[in-house]
Amino acid sequence: MAKFNPNDFLECHTNDVLNVLKSMKSAFPWIPKLSRDDIWELLFYSILLHDIGKCAIGFQKAGAKGKIWGYRHEVLSAAFTQFLDYDAETKNLIALAILTHHRYLSELPVPTRVEEFVWDGYLEKVNELLKNADYIEEVFLPKVPYWEGYILGKRSGKFKLPSDWKNKLKGYDFDDLMNWYERNCKAHRDVLIFLKGLLNAADHLASAGEISLRSLPFIAETLELKIPREKWRPLQEKANNVRGNLLLRAPTGYGKTEAALLWADANAYRQKKGISNRIFYVLPYKASINAMHERLLSYFKSPELVGILHSSSNYYLYSSSLEYKRLSSLYQKIFTPFKVTTPFQIMKAFFGVGFFEMTLSELANSLLIFDEIHAYEPNVLGIILAMLEILNGYGSRTMIMSATLPSFIEELFAEVISPKELKVSNEEADRFTRHRVRIIEGNMEENLEELAEQFKANGLMPALIACNTVDRAMETYKRLKAKGYRVMLIHSRFTYGDREELERKLRSNLNGYDFVVATQVIEVSLDISFKTILTEPAPLDALIQRFGRVNRQGWKQGKIADVHILTRGSEKDEKVYKPYRIVRQSVKILEELNEDFLWESSIPELVSEAYSSVEKELVESVLDYKQTAFDLFDGLQPLKRSGSEQEFYKMFQGLEIIPSRFAGEVSKLIDAGKGIEVHRYLVPIPYWKLFAIQKELGNVFTYDKKHRMMIANLKYSHKLGLLNESEENEIF
Repeated sequence: MAKFNPNDFLECHTNDVLNVLKSMKSAFPWIPKLSRDDIWELLFYSILLHDIGKCAIGFQKAGAKGKIWGYRHEVLSAAFTQFLDYDAETKNLIALAILTHHRYLSELPVPTRVEEFVWDGYLEKVNELLKNADYIEEVFLPKVPYWEGYILGKRSGKFKLPSDWKNKLKGYDFDDLMNWYERNCKAHRDVLIFLKGLLNAADHLASAGEISLRSLPFIAETLELKIPREKWRPLQEKANNVRGNLLLRAPTGYGKTEAALLWADANAYRQKKGISNRIFYVLPYKASINAMHERLLSYFKSPELVGILHSSSNYYLYSSSLEYKRLSSLYQKIFTPFKVTTPFQIMKAFFGVGFFEMTLSELANSLLIFDEIHAYEPNVLGIILAMLEILNGYGSRTMIMSATLPSFIEELFAEVISPKELKVSNEEADRFTRHRVRIIEGNMEENLEELAEQFKANGLMPALIACNTVDRAMETYKRLKAKGYRVMLIHSRFTYGDREELERKLRSNLNGYDFVVATQVIEVSLDISFKTILTEPAPLDALIQRFGRVNRQGWKQGKIADVHILTRGSEKDEKVYKPYRIVRQSVKILEELNEDFLWESSIPELVSEAYSSVEKELVESVLDYKQTAFDLFDGLQPLKRSGSEQEFYKMFQGLEIIPSRFAGEVSKLIDAGKGIEVHRYLVPIPYWKLFAIQKELGNVFTYDKKHRMMIANLKYSHKLGLLNESEENEIF
């Protein structure tokens, strides 16, 4: 048996993995050019031998009883590569791929003659394997010529067991293999990446019950079923004719997503049954990723064709009533041709996180679409630039698009990917104009009640009140609530379950509220339209994203809505936006436009002007991060666990905590095997906020080892979210 519960014979599992290989060979014809000409043959023999160590009688007996054997079968499997008719270098490459197809080298008990105890353990396990030597000789070996013909188209006879194979198995020189790896890893880096990555991918897919990859149907033909070609906009038509990297700038609402899909269609590798490139649609926020996944499913119909990957995509699939266990597993593999994801999921591969060779193999010759590229901090932009420069060498093509991209960011990407450029003409852009600037002197505290009354008197409800901090949003909510208005508060410090419920209420009954008070989360989340907005000052590109929640379809009727911008925020805003002079410059620009239309054609130039005073330092910061990323990537070794993995999580991930009032319920869910439901009770907290709370309130965080969860001894309100008050204090 190769697997138990359910049982799967070794030759059956091997056959399934080889079927995946056959599918890969057809789908990814570019792999040999990126590694070596005979990579498919090397992968064939890696698959052929990857599980042969499971013939050990100890593995069979332990598995039949539902127990763990306690030894790594891949160690025994790797020793069989000495019987391949290749030169020593090629045999070592195959052996290393087999040896690490479950664990990295640092995690394996690689036998060494230097340590007698370790070597004796290996010999003991070889003897266990040899008790099933008749199976290897009489059942497994006779199938090899058939498999060679099926996959390679010929009976190569590269694998033969000599008469003394049993003794030779006991004498395999693992020390020599490891020494060869240390000397030659860098020279054979790409081959090792693809060999291990594709072996992992094929093995994982076969184990999941899938024996072939999926291909995407031709995109232009699919789009035409919903949008007839004669209704394509000029830039969409042009995008469908661009070969190579592309930078596209167009207003919100123009149809950039469809333009991106048509660009992907033009650059895809086409086969009879569809497109076999892997396509990654990259967005910065989970909410916009979830919305995009739903949108793409409306085009391509099958969740097997359009996947989703972010830190809580499992829960999204679960709450969407999709087959979450199966799909969330498949989306981690080279199965789904189109994935909507965050840049962090792609970055993992470059930081050596997880089965990074598998991700790098999938990224080869991929099509990458970066939407909302303006939303990233300099550290993320620097890493993205470094990744794209590396992926250029692997045949990948990239499309960058935004409605509000500063010119200096455009130039940074132009230096790396040398894209063709498509921009909407000024005349066409101005057709999407739908906002008029209204500057309000002072801050939220000074103006809120008076403006709320004006909005009510002028029929401008529901209105959006956008705040820069959660604390300011809570204060604003309470003041409006005290005046008797129907108000909703939404920010990042609600549990995921409450946030989901709040967004559902907004989508289904927006007119049931006079005001929605929100932080930056509103910039990218919901496809809803307010009548007006009152916002604290922020960088101009962020403000334009906020304005995008107002009068969203007004351009269709030529309708203009007022957007109200305060000239001052709160003292804490300088910690949110750095350097803060971007905000001051943005306010100054908008003051000059007071009472005037915000013409869409002027936005790119205005955004660039807002950043002009800090352009030099931001460019330097981005390039510093880019170089740091290159240095990290250069030190990445295939088959080894990277030291950069912890650095990755520290850089980009905060914590998800459980408010203490829900700790008992969460413990019950975990004990009942309903761990997926726990997501409803999690509140995301960045590390800086964690440290700030600890500094103010002391150690209010405790770790539950049994249930592996961080509990915050803080008050929580379903209407206000997580509060900066310890549970002992009285709630207001």
